[in-house]
Amino acid sequence: MGVENIEKHSFRFSALKAWMQFWHNKIFYRKVVYVHREKVPLQDHLVFTPNHQNALMDALAVEFSFENQFVFVARSDIFKNKFIARLLYFLKILPVYRIRDGYESLRKNEMIFKKTLDIIRNRNGFVILPEGNHAGFRQLRALKKGFARIAFQAEEASGFSLNIKIVPVGINYSNYEDVRSDILVIFGDAFPVSEFYAAYRTHPAQAYNLIKAKLAGRLKPLMIHIDSPFYDAYDFLRKAYCEEACRQMALDSSALYDRFKAEKEIIARLNRFETKEPEAMEKLADSVKEHVNLLRNMKLQDTKPVTALSLLGKKLLLLVTLPLFLYGYINNLFPWLITTLYPGKIKDPQFRSSVKFALSSLFFPLFYLIQTLVVFLLFHKPWLTLAYFVSLPLSAAIAWNYTKLFRKFVFGWRYVNRNIRKDPMLQKARKLYPELMTEMGRIFRNYK
Repeated sequence: MGVENIEKHSFRFSALKAWMQFWHNKIFYRKVVYVHREKVPLQDHLVFTPNHQNALMDALAVEFSFENQFVFVARSDIFKNKFIARLLYFLKILPVYRIRDGYESLRKNEMIFKKTLDIIRNRNGFVILPEGNHAGFRQLRALKKGFARIAFQAEEASGFSLNIKIVPVGINYSNYEDVRSDILVIFGDAFPVSEFYAAYRTHPAQAYNLIKAKLAGRLKPLMIHIDSPFYDAYDFLRKAYCEEACRQMALDSSALYDRFKAEKEIIARLNRFETKEPEAMEKLADSVKEHVNLLRNMKLQDTKPVTALSLLGKKLLLLVTLPLFLYGYINNLFPWLITTLYPGKIKDPQFRSSVKFALSSLFFPLFYLIQTLVVFLLFHKPWLTLAYFVSLPLSAAIAWNYTKLFRKFVFGWRYVNRNIRKDPMLQKARKLYPELMTEMGRIFRNYK
């Protein structure tokens, strides 16, 4: 598939999407939750506009939300290699050219725009990330006018008859890089471009600003948006106080959408607190920073009490399950190394999860097939070969959970060791955290 027929349905793409969707939703991420998909009018001409925080994973979060074969845009410099360009076109990604790519390159946008018009008319669903580039923090940045220009020019080329609708999409990650983290994708109410026809006909630049402002207003409620000079304090407190906020709001803390609601409410009340008591907010932020620095210096995740008995239980479990871990580790070593070593060298942390996803979805099944074939050729026993093949993903899961348990044991050992020695840093952190939660409780009660 090339650029000339990118809007056409592709059976090869459908097969690839089915596999990648399974890997994305069931293997790579622990939970993927979609909210309000029923609001999306798929029969209409749509432009999807998600927030952009995590490179390719943002696009995939939208792609796997429906059976449609969405078409995306990406910066043109990644299309320079002909092989890569063909691959990207197969993946239904179009280049967009900017002034920095050279003035002559801008002419190529005319051809891209014609394909965009075909895509929108064909009701594929066109996806453009309106912030323009990604950033690894939870805040909606200034929107670019690209999505607005495409929508208005497509309407203009069709005599303003398409009635294109903009679909805001909020994408929320529990962690940007970690495998087996969670994603919450929330779809907002679509709104028609026709609301801004009059402004566009008389003053296009004003229409761009108006539609950008409306989209920003629709996106912010769908995502964790922290707009404060005390970003780090907000980010820490939204997570630390979430369980208690869920309890007070009668929400289920195990449900991603309920946790999202609680965190949004925490941020809203912190905003009111910051407005009313700026000096107190600054003091709270300093205390949060001090607590985080203490944890970092002690190499601890938190100050939750750990008993010697619970530590002993973890140690016994680790010893008993060590053979299972070694089996899983050895049999998954090569795909694991490929999946983790190269992404770790990437400077932009927001690209790491994208590379991990691509490599893991390819190399784990590839090595499983190769290793299973080797076992069959060595032993010529179908039942043994089948048992070995089934054991590979199961042993990978065991090794993964063993590693998590081992980390908990290490953190627990550090805690117990410091607690026995009555380490001043631990004592200070243990005293500071309840004070933070007490102050957060006061804020949550008083700034509804």
